[in-house]
Amino acid sequence: MATYTDFSTIIKNMGELPPSPLVASKILELLRKPDLTIKELANAVSLDPVLSARLMRMANSAFYEQQKQITTVDRAIIVIGENVLKNLALESSLRNAHKTYGLLERRLWEMSIGSAVASRMLADQLTEIDKNEAYLAGLQHHIGKVVMMNRDKDLYKEVVRIVDAGKGSLQDVERALFAYSHELVGAALLDHWNYPRTLVKATQYHHEFEKLRDEDGEVFTICAILCLASDFCRYYGIGQLQSDDSIDLTRNKGAMALAANPIVVDDLLEKFHPEFIKERNLFLS
Repeated sequence: MATYTDFSTIIKNMGELPPSPLVASKILELLRKPDLTIKELANAVSLDPVLSARLMRMANSAFYEQQKQITTVDRAIIVIGENVLKNLALESSLRNAHKTYGLLERRLWEMSIGSAVASRMLADQLTEIDKNEAYLAGLQHHIGKVVMMNRDKDLYKEVVRIVDAGKGSLQDVERALFAYSHELVGAALLDHWNYPRTLVKATQYHHEFEKLRDEDGEVFTICAILCLASDFCRYYGIGQLQSDDSIDLTRNKGAMALAANPIVVDDLLEKFHPEFIKERNLFLS
């Protein structure tokens, strides 16, 4: 299959890039160690003062109902748990990628969190894909939009305005104004950051994953998850101008690719929104 993969050219044309999420990458690496200690994790978290502060606020929030105030990073990690720590680090790295933070960035951030939460739920219930890998794919698959906004926010606002007005598809308008669409830019950045091949490829093909059906079953499945997760977000208006509860999820390309049971999908859709709200509020604590 002939594909455009000249990521180096894209990177050169996108100007100043977001910094590599070094602390998040270190935490992911540590969490794979069978003999990991809390002290090692605490040392890694402490390398990022912003992340450390958010971790402490989260551990001391009403959600965790601690009787005594948490005053150390290692104790805070014990309180919130390794999975929440990992998600916090990844989310923090995504937010830090923005040069500015306004309404448009908030929409993208919420869409990324929503996609991540939905992808984790869908992977866990419908596939053999690791739910944490699916979460990361959901969180990062729109990172190309961040790069494009950082390069020229006013121009990307024009992209959003045209698309919201129904005057063109997102990919077509992005290509017209930026030369590349967000999935190619995102894949180039993740490749530049040395992300796993599966996540780079899932980011590149999440809008055209049918091409991968016979070529790469794992990435095809991840992309199908992302496709269905996006409609979960649209149903509730997460990252959108308004909700759209008229979406027929049985006709979603991802749902069909996964041969998902409609009853299971409806059950997950109902459970998704409160799970998203809980995770979003944790990140905002």
